[in-house]
Amino acid sequence: MDNAPWKIFHTHKGRIIIDVDGGITKDDVTVNPFPSEISHASLCDRGIVATWVEHELRLARMALLSLDEPMKDGVNKAELRLNRNTTMVENATWCHIVDAEPLALTAKDDKIIFALWTRGIYCIDSNDNEIWRLPLFDVDPKSPPRSNDVTSIHIIEEDVYVWTRGGKYRKISLHTGEILDEKTIGIDCDLEMVFSCSTRFLLSSKDGWVWEVENGEITVARKLRGTIQDAVFDEDDWRIISWREDVMLRGEAVPRDDLGVQLIKEDGVWNVIDNQGQSSPHMGLN
Repeated sequence: MDNAPWKIFHTHKGRIIIDVDGGITKDDVTVNPFPSEISHASLCDRGIVATWVEHELRLARMALLSLDEPMKDGVNKAELRLNRNTTMVENATWCHIVDAEPLALTAKDDKIIFALWTRGIYCIDSNDNEIWRLPLFDVDPKSPPRSNDVTSIHIIEEDVYVWTRGGKYRKISLHTGEILDEKTIGIDCDLEMVFSCSTRFLLSSKDGWVWEVENGEITVARKLRGTIQDAVFDEDDWRIISWREDVMLRGEAVPRDDLGVQLIKEDGVWNVIDNQGQSSPHMGLN
């Protein structure tokens, strides 16, 4: 592939690759429906729901792209400047203007959950009908700037878990939007990503610290060389891709020549897709 991969989905239509410039590759054909890189993307029952943000023009869009319809190239940035208020995403099932920057997005089946900066947390269905909305976390004037920004959202069975950069999390009913619980892990942190396996979470801070959290309690804390690119729980431990190394949370670290992008299980083996689009075993093991 011409550009480095950013996110890879395995679907009923085969492997879908999104690259760092917003290109989407399906059936070995790459198109650019968006005028810039994709900021968030997730799979729902009707296809890929994704967002793009053009900071220079202060524009953002959210769109659903069906995997059953051909994807098409959209406008470039020059064309967008001429039609900034009317341009949507080419051949999208639906698309609309987003009036604030999307902070996090996830989807499962027919539900899509996302958070917008200074606006709120929203649940829509895959037909773009709003189901519920909630305000963002209360701001503590003593907290660091933007520590209450949402950084990650997870749908786990019938619940939604929303995490902030400062380590707060909220448990929400997926179907009603009722807030079931709200807690903090009680440490100073600036979370960049949160990974989940059921109600077990792995938190990655921008300074390289990682924490495993179960039932609201920290069970493991460890400092890595860099932030986590991807992580999965393999039923025994967390497999992690960090800065030029593969890591087992409770074990050793192995150096990696190229930057890892995503962990994928292929034929029973956990492999790493790197920024060259190549696949190799995690921890160098077959």
